[in-house]
Amino acid sequence: MATKISPWSDSVYLTSPDGRLTASIDETWEVGMGAPTSGILNISDGMSFPGCNPSIVWSDDSQYLAVPQWTPEREQRLLVISLEQKSPGYAPSLFRVLELHSFSNGKIKGIDSPIHQPREIEIDISQVQWVTNAGQIESPF
Repeated sequence: MATKISPWSDSVYLTSPDGRLTASIDETWEVGMGAPTSGILNISDGMSFPGCNPSIVWSDDSQYLAVPQWTPEREQRLLVISLEQKSPGYAPSLFRVLELHSFSNGKIKGIDSPIHQPREIEIDISQVQWVTNAGQIESPF
């Protein structure tokens, strides 16, 4: 069972279940006054992603990392990183504020908007649209 990390956290340092990699956000800033935070996600294999929220979760097999990422419109998209392919992908929906709880058996679970009108979410890894080398979204189907 994953430890849930608040979207308002100042930082995060989380080791993959197999102990090989770590994901961290060392310094965050509030997206707005009293709002959740944002920072640069760094993975110990050298990958980094800007605009990420500390409420991250590793897949139970350590092959993927799921992280909320802010859009310019202050919405969130769910960024999923394939560690094996070293490539990002995105769930098709936009969210208000994600609090991720678990990533097991190919399913990412959490809450969208944990404080105001919370809604449970469940996203299957098969829904993720992977970004190709040219930066284009590739359909998983």
